[in-house]
Amino acid sequence: MSVKHLIRKGVKAIKQNGLQNTLQKTQRRIFTKMGVNRVFKRENAQLNDVYQQIIDLYKRKDINGLVILTSGREFEELYNQRTINLAKYLAEQGIAVLFVAWQWDDQEKLQKSYQKVYKNIFQVPVYDFTYHLEKLTILDEIRTKTYITTFPAKLFYGSTDQLKKSGYKIIYDIMDEWEEFYKTGDASWYNRGVEESFVQIANLVTVVSQPLKDKFSFIRNDIDVIGNGYNPALSGKGNISLRQELPDGKIHIGYFGHLTPSWFDWDLIFSLAKNKQFYFHFIGHGAPEEILAKIDSLPNCKFYGKVHPSELHTFVEKWHIGIIPFKPSKLSEAVDPIKIYEYLYFGLPTVSTGIPHIGTYPFVTHCQNELEVTETILKDYQQLLDSKLQYKDLEAFLEKTTWDERFAELVKRLASN
Repeated sequence: MSVKHLIRKGVKAIKQNGLQNTLQKTQRRIFTKMGVNRVFKRENAQLNDVYQQIIDLYKRKDINGLVILTSGREFEELYNQRTINLAKYLAEQGIAVLFVAWQWDDQEKLQKSYQKVYKNIFQVPVYDFTYHLEKLTILDEIRTKTYITTFPAKLFYGSTDQLKKSGYKIIYDIMDEWEEFYKTGDASWYNRGVEESFVQIANLVTVVSQPLKDKFSFIRNDIDVIGNGYNPALSGKGNISLRQELPDGKIHIGYFGHLTPSWFDWDLIFSLAKNKQFYFHFIGHGAPEEILAKIDSLPNCKFYGKVHPSELHTFVEKWHIGIIPFKPSKLSEAVDPIKIYEYLYFGLPTVSTGIPHIGTYPFVTHCQNELEVTETILKDYQQLLDSKLQYKDLEAFLEKTTWDERFAELVKRLASN
């Protein structure tokens, strides 16, 4: 990460959190990196209690295995993210999940630490987990044990040697192009050597897209592509997109998700917005103030902010078309956006840029430029009005791409490994 980027990041942190809070966080991270608190680690009764609860479940035969699952965020039942959905799937299969949540330093307090956050799921903070690896001997009686990480932080990799010796199988589930995120300043923890080590030592490596498989094929050729998915129970009503002309005569086009200019093509959107037949709806976060001001100034663009995943359907039912306007890059080419499965579940014909592989999905058209995007929107809109879209193809695709189907495949691959 360049000095210029670090300065910009520091200035942003001071604006958001104030100088004193920023300095305190910086000091905590320096002490963590120096290992000050690790040297003086204390007995952790709360961690003991979590491990005891898990072994008690096993002795009562309420669970049949254990998965240690690392996460970049705390557990949130209704957040539609791969790691959280994987945790819930495993828990429903009778597997205890030790949900190891990321911290930026060992003094950072997480709201749900040491709690049972869902059936068979227990959250612990990563530093306490790491500082007290020896306590895992409490769980040695459990025969089927797996360690799954979905992003390759050095902190997570440091536990692998001991876990392998204790009989854990290792899965590295690659859900993003982390090296490219690092280049945009969104994954400061990234180290390529650590990621390649994860790929080498894992019993099973899975990726969400073919470009990610290709990236690591020089290390091994047994990487499995298992894409993202959707949860019908969380998304609510399906097949609800708008299929008739509205009184305003406009084509209503929607997007939900991250809006950062690092990969979201705002130039394309604002150029498309010159067409007064189009009306754009944006749900999400990450757009800078100048972008939000530009949206507010346009009569055919509207920004709604964040919306809970369970409420998205109330907006989508007023949209004709979905759009994913990403800038062409290694980052976008490798992504398998969760939103595309939600779009399709809602019945939205979708136009995309920057993500070639999703152009093979039903109801999705990958475009190379603004002209192709415009032509596709007009064509899809007319097909909607004429009832010419083949929803049977979409239904067959959706049956195979629920989170349950995706994770059942992952478990199957591990069993056959």
